[in-house]
Amino acid sequence: MIYHKTLLLLLSVLTLPSIEAFPQTSWEIDKRKDGIVVYTRAEKGSEFKSFKAFVLVEATTDEVIRILKNADSYAEWYGYTQTSKLLKRDENIQFNYVETIFPWPFKNRDMVYRMSINSSNPNETVISLEGIPNYMPEKKGIVRMKKAEGYILLKPLELKTEVTYVFHSEPGDNIPSWIANNSIAELPYKTLDGLREILNGR
Repeated sequence: MIYHKTLLLLLSVLTLPSIEAFPQTSWEIDKRKDGIVVYTRAEKGSEFKSFKAFVLVEATTDEVIRILKNADSYAEWYGYTQTSKLLKRDENIQFNYVETIFPWPFKNRDMVYRMSINSSNPNETVISLEGIPNYMPEKKGIVRMKKAEGYILLKPLELKTEVTYVFHSEPGDNIPSWIANNSIAELPYKTLDGLREILNGR
């Protein structure tokens, strides 16, 4: 059970923007626990599902953005993260390296993510995540993911923030899709729960 959940969590963190690009199958609730709701759905042209997760945190949008920009600390709260590092930052765009834990017998996956922050709308902030597999050479013993994209949407509600996390990824290296799809909700759940905890301890 732990094996299946771990693998699916890793896969869910890998996919964001393409999810809303064209009509897909309907979102279905996969997990609801502790104020966090996770939806999943099949994606056109992919064997792997995408996810959309919601949570309401007692923090301002700026406080949430501060945590998300601190890529060096992802391993402390972001689901199934082995290591992470800020590679480059330029105003509202930064490049983050993330190694994601995968269960035995599969190797860990990694990806460099281009994270761009758009706060032009006072009612919401969109943080786009785009995997760039060729940004840096592959590391020995770690599999570079084929594709990963998504976004995090922040909506201020007085002193709270509604966080929506949408993602889809292609992990590569013959990962059985049925294993990933059975546990995909665990990754966004663990991530949003970790975000809420680190904000509470700020």
